[in-house]
Amino acid sequence: MNQIKTHIHVLVLIGLAALMFQSQPAFSQTDLNELRFTRATLIVRDLKTSAAWYRKFLQFKIEEYRPNKHVKMRNNDFQLILTQGNATLLKSQIRFKEGKKYINGITKIGFDINQFDSLHLYLERYEQKLAKDTYKDKNLSLNTFIAEDPDGNLIQFFDVPDNNTKYTVTPSFFTIQSSDYINTLKWYTSHLGFEEIEVVDDSNIHYQNFLKKDDITLELIHLPYESMETTEFMPVDRDLAMIEELTFKIGVAKNKAFELDNNGNKIVYMR
Repeated sequence: MNQIKTHIHVLVLIGLAALMFQSQPAFSQTDLNELRFTRATLIVRDLKTSAAWYRKFLQFKIEEYRPNKHVKMRNNDFQLILTQGNATLLKSQIRFKEGKKYINGITKIGFDINQFDSLHLYLERYEQKLAKDTYKDKNLSLNTFIAEDPDGNLIQFFDVPDNNTKYTVTPSFFTIQSSDYINTLKWYTSHLGFEEIEVVDDSNIHYQNFLKKDDITLELIHLPYESMETTEFMPVDRDLAMIEELTFKIGVAKNKAFELDNNGNKIVYMR
């Protein structure tokens, strides 16, 4: 009986691998005025480990590998840049000052997945850590779960089926934590054109809001006074493993309109 179960598990994994390695374009722009989420840059502790994770589970292909410097990866129109940190500190290793609990900044990126259950099973089978298992997001009306990459960065996946039989990964989501909530809300609505959507579930311990622009969702979380900036705790000679920069484009995108948001987060806008 155990041999039969093992055989079934092997067949399931083979099927999952077949799906995962037949990727479709991440997204295609149909309107020149459509905002696109085109790049994310992460500071990592170990290039090989992180590159292997994104290649295995998200099907990113390596474009350029420079040992001890960076790895450039791509899933069609979306680029991922992994930068080697210096004596990299993980968020789990942070020693917060007394009374501090949270960090301001970019804390999460997310993707629409058409093979949602298969990806979940794939991550689970290889014992990958989930920060939050599958649940229904009442505000977005989507099933979702949150995984952790090798450095503890939060990567959220949303169940968005389509007619493709091949695996698709579409960048669609990012999270900003800010202790300056009102001005951050104003900045993203005025500079990037995001609009608030109705919050139907406000059970979050801190005030949370969702904004949308085209097919991109911004989760904005208002942190209390117990939050702090990385400059308050990071040693000068070390880097923090984190989502360092996000890039968005409209149209042919030849010029940079700005490179920082009101909190100093690296939000690059190309137009």
